[in-house]
Amino acid sequence: MRLRGMLTAVSAMLLLAGMFIAVHRGARGRAIAEQVSAIDNQQETALVRKNELRQRVEYLRSRSRIVHAAQSLGLHLPSEDELVYLDLSDLPPTASGGSL
Repeated sequence: MRLRGMLTAVSAMLLLAGMFIAVHRGARGRAIAEQVSAIDNQQETALVRKNELRQRVEYLRSRSRIVHAAQSLGLHLPSEDELVYLDLSDLPPTASGGSL
């Protein structure tokens, strides 16, 4: 009789321990899933920002914007006789070892 009571107590403890482990693993899994979701959202936001910045760079590099900005500054497009070509082949290499 005493052995049966001990077996019942041990079984109950094992059952409670198993339930605790299952609940703990579930809670930890949900926490990890939330972290993954947050990181996915951050990555998506970063990709959107990257695309916005690329579009902005393309706009800033566009010839029409540069011409408009030059005109607003009073600059003009050079004519053929105003163009100067520089020969950079005679320049010595830079201090970093590269060339211009």
